[in-house]
Order: sequence, then C-alpha cells, then structure tokens
Amino acid sequence: MAKTSDTTGQYPDLADRTGEFFTVGGPLHAIRSGYIRRIADDQLVEHVSAHRYAYIAAPNRTGKSSLIVGASARLENNGYRVAVLDLEQISSRESESDPGRWYYNIAYRLLRQLRIRFELQDWWQDKSVLSNRQRLLEFYSEILLPNIEEDIVIFLDSVQCVEDLPFADQLLASVRSAYDARGLDPEFMRLVFVLAGEFDPQTVIEDAESSPFAVSKRIRLYDFTRDEIAVYGSELGVRSEQREGILDRIFYWTDGHPYLTQKLARACARAEDVEDSVGFVDSLVRQQFAPRSSVRNEPHMSHIHRRIVRDRANREALLNLFGRIRKGVAVATDLGEKDQRRLIALGLVVIDDNGNLAVRNRLYESVFTARWANENLPVQWRAPAYAAGFIFLMVFVPFWYTQMLPNAYVDVLTDRSVPIENAESAWTAFRSFPGHTETADNLIRNYLVDQAGQAVDIDVLADITARARVLDG
Repeated sequence: MAKTSDTTGQYPDLADRTGEFFTVGGPLHAIRSGYIRRIADDQLVEHVSAHRYAYIAAPNRTGKSSLIVGASARLENNGYRVAVLDLEQISSRESESDPGRWYYNIAYRLLRQLRIRFELQDWWQDKSVLSNRQRLLEFYSEILLPNIEEDIVIFLDSVQCVEDLPFADQLLASVRSAYDARGLDPEFMRLVFVLAGEFDPQTVIEDAESSPFAVSKRIRLYDFTRDEIAVYGSELGVRSEQREGILDRIFYWTDGHPYLTQKLARACARAEDVEDSVGFVDSLVRQQFAPRSSVRNEPHMSHIHRRIVRDRANREALLNLFGRIRKGVAVATDLGEKDQRRLIALGLVVIDDNGNLAVRNRLYESVFTARWANENLPVQWRAPAYAAGFIFLMVFVPFWYTQMLPNAYVDVLTDRSVPIENAESAWTAFRSFPGHTETADNLIRNYLVDQAGQAVDIDVLADITARARVLDG
C-alpha cells in the first residue's frame, strides 16, 4: 500500500527530507522538533546551576552531545560562560612525544571558547617547572577566573580518550584539584566541570584521591520510553492507524536506544511503500543491520566492534564474558568485576530485572552473536605450539636417535686411518646409548679385523689381539 495523505487531506512533506527533524549520528539541539527531552536535561542544568560538578558516563550515540548542546544553551541564557572541549579532537599523535603540548592545547582551546584574550605561550613556559596538573590549576586560578566575572562551566567530552594516553589522567586530577581548592579559595566556586564520555569511572583514573568522579553527581541518560518516541509518528508518512504498529515494532528492536530508534524511524520515513507494519520494519532491520556486514559498515555497530576487538589488554576476557551471556549462561552482576563494568560502559549489556547481565536490545542480539564473539577471540597459539612441539619431539627425536646420532660414531669406526685408541673411545661412547650396543660391537669387531689384516709388527698385532679379547666371541 502506498503512503496516503494524513487526516487533513494534505500530505505533508517530511521534515526529514529537509534535514529538520531526524538527526542520526550527530547532536540534536533541544529546540528542534525531533528532540526528545529526558529527565537528564533538567537534572544537569539544575545540578550545575547549584555549582556542583557532574559527569555523564553513557555509551556511544545515546545523546550525550545533544544533552551538552542543550544544557550549554540554557546555561548561557542564564548568564554562564560555557566551554565545550572534545578531547577526541586534540591530536594524540603529536602529544605522544610531547605531553606538555597536549596540555597546552587544552588551555589554548579553553581560552578561545571562553573568548579570553591572553598571551598564553609565555605564561605557559614560565610555569614549566610545575607538573601538568598543577600548571592547569594555576591556569584556572590566574587566567580563567580573573578574566571572567560570570560563573564558568567547562564540559570535557570524550573522557574515554584519557585511557589511551598514559599521561592524560593529570587533566582529571586538575579537575579534582579545582574542586578541592574551593575550601581555600571561594573563587573556585564559580568554576564547574562536567565530564562526559563512554567510560568506566573506576578505571579511567586509578588514583581515587585524584578522581573527580568521587565529588561529582552522575547524570544518567536513559533510553527512550515507548511513549516518548510517539513524537516520531507524525513524521513516518503513513496513515495514523499504521503509526502505532510501526513504532511498536521499532521499539521492539531498539528498546528505545536513541540512535537506533532514530535511524529506524528515519528509514521508515524515507520508504515508499508500507503494507505490513511488522514485516516492513523487520525488512529495514535486515537491510541496515545485517549481522555479517554491519559490524564493519554501520557506524554505531562498528564502533562497539572496534572498542572491543582493539582492546588488547581486555579483548579475550570481554569476548569470553559476552559469549557466555549470548549462550544463555546466567551471569550475575558483579560491579566489582572490571570486565562487566566495561561491557556496561560500552552499552552492549545491561542489568536485567533478575540482577543478571543481558544484551541491551534485540538489534544488538541480531548483530553481536555468540559466533561473532568466538570469531573475534584472539588466536590461542600456546596450546597449538605445545602440541606441535610434542609432535616434533615424538617424530624427530626417534629419527635423530636412530638415524643421526650413530653417524659420527660409524664414521670413526669405519675409517681405517683412525688410531686404535680413538676407535676404542668411539666404540665405548656409542655402545653406552641404549639400543646401539650391538651395532657398536659389530663396528669395533670389523675395525679390529681390518687393523689386524694391516698389521706388519708383532707388537701391534698383540695389542689388537688383547683388545679383541674383551669382545664376546
């Protein structure tokens, strides 16, 4: 059945086709009609307005950037000066050899975003004797606060990047120091930090005393409810009686995941013919989230895939844990386990009503299967290497013992030019190896017969005779 007009008799142009409604994969401003306001929107602004630190630890593409954009606009309207710093945009290549430059880039970008005119380079150089944590704290105290009268909110996004740079935890330590400085310098009450990203607060910074998360409130980003995604219904371009069925089926697959829900809803809005709601949505799922290809081609699925398979330190443990969950093993939640926290931070699993780990939604179940986990496990070389070594020993050692070991002794005992003392030493050594006694005796016997046949001196012949008498026969 082709799309029909709405009840008004006018078939509206889809806002999606002008880019005004659905925003898939990028931040969506809160003033846009497609923005779904959640509890976190108000919680974040209220918490920051009370001069309290906050953090948003949420998986990829669940609305962190949109939340920051909306909160920034509201805070600026309330008189705050706001800076949003995406740590992923700061070059890590040059910073690997020069950590000081990485921290300088942070300070420089904060100046630009907060519109402060200041000759930073000389000041930064003068503070070179300080640690990077202390230098940033001085930067907040001597530059940011004196040059801005309003309250300041700094959003640090993509905090997970700190894990990839061993020296970058000094940034988080500086945030904690700024909080602790409130006890001595009331001016620091005007400075508030909000940390956001796809991270586990317990592992992103190991030193608990330097962790800003201990003094910050977590703002949770929950997935959309079925009622909340009703706003997409008017944009699907189908008759009103079909909308509920399509939205129900979208929610069946995504369980309200913001990115996946928007992507499926947009695909529905762009389709030309809709007949069976369930079959229609299921066919779009098969097209856009084919298990074998989407882990490489679909942006969100490939992101999760890369975060796991490129994690050399934890890859095997994460895949084994996830494989157990996919095989139906009941895995009780233990947040003391780093691997469990990491899978939760990635958004791949959630805690179900029974307190066990479960796959987040059916789309993830269709893509991240037990087969996927097994195929991406690192190759276990140790066991095959042991097996190969055992086979080598079982085959090569007998061959060496029976074929190669005798060669040196045979060469000596069959050489008529070898002195009799050397031949006798070779015979004694050769016959000491189990299984070679008879061969050694035969060789020395033949050697002595040959030597006796060549003897022209009675004393030599007597010596040969005496040696031969020790041999049986």
